[in-house]
Amino acid sequence: EMKKWMKCLGLMLLCFFLCGCASQNGATRETPLLIDADAGALEGERQTYALYFRLEDRPYLAAENRNVEVGRDETVEMALIRQLIAGPSVTQAVLQPLFPSGTQVMATSKQGDLLFVTFSEDFLSGYNSEKSDLPAAEKKMAVQQERQLCLDALAATLTDAGLCTRVQVLVHRRQVKTSSLRLEEDYLYQNGSTLPLPEITRQEDTLFTPYNAARHVLDAWMTRNHDQLLSSLAVQGRPTVQMMESLLENSLTLTGFRLSHGDVSADGQWAVVTAELTLHREGQDQVRSGYPIRMRRENGVWKMPFDTLQSMMTEE
Repeated sequence: EMKKWMKCLGLMLLCFFLCGCASQNGATRETPLLIDADAGALEGERQTYALYFRLEDRPYLAAENRNVEVGRDETVEMALIRQLIAGPSVTQAVLQPLFPSGTQVMATSKQGDLLFVTFSEDFLSGYNSEKSDLPAAEKKMAVQQERQLCLDALAATLTDAGLCTRVQVLVHRRQVKTSSLRLEEDYLYQNGSTLPLPEITRQEDTLFTPYNAARHVLDAWMTRNHDQLLSSLAVQGRPTVQMMESLLENSLTLTGFRLSHGDVSADGQWAVVTAELTLHREGQDQVRSGYPIRMRRENGVWKMPFDTLQSMMTEE
């Protein structure tokens, strides 16, 4: 009988412990809710990355800083490439998508600092320039430029995130049997070559850095292209077409220039590029050295304030 009583007492204590209900100062303490360890498995981490897209119809890339969520079941590389394929945000009116419609990233793999990226065969689909009525030679150049910028945007985005230093593009073709998935030279050069296209690396010349933005403005000044000048100016204080035409008509003549690559401010919103300007005045050239050109980042794109341009074009 003693043993039976002890067993009953033990069961009562165990039930009391598991129930977890006890009264303390009139309040009831509830048993904590147990959370499944896998409940948050599908939630990802968010981080800001620079995604590169084409700047208007220019041969340059500009960055859009985007808050990207990386799922727990995917790599950062896959998440960024999917965002690239999706294109720029609707608020980024000056940025253009670069990947053909329907393109999908199928896989990524890494070998040292080399990243292999496999796309669906839609990657080889035509661009708008391929469907245009341009003469054959101009169409070929336009296609090559679009495809080169697409590759450059891929490399710039991935290297900017510190994920690799080189990229090898592979294409999975459903209907074509081939010994290699590597992207062929014909994709870029349209020369029928089946040789694999070399690994792609970061190309600073195609990035719309403060240096390239300032160079774009000075080129427009030299060629007296007021439309190009207007599109290169910050919105705040931007002049009318008539004001720009008048400024060009009465400005000094720029015959040559050299630029430094410049320095960006700590907040990333301003940059200063140092220029050496060769100006033609009264029948002779004069060199203005060490001239600081301020550039302003506007919606991710480097622009020149109008007062900076005006001072540079009229300063004695």
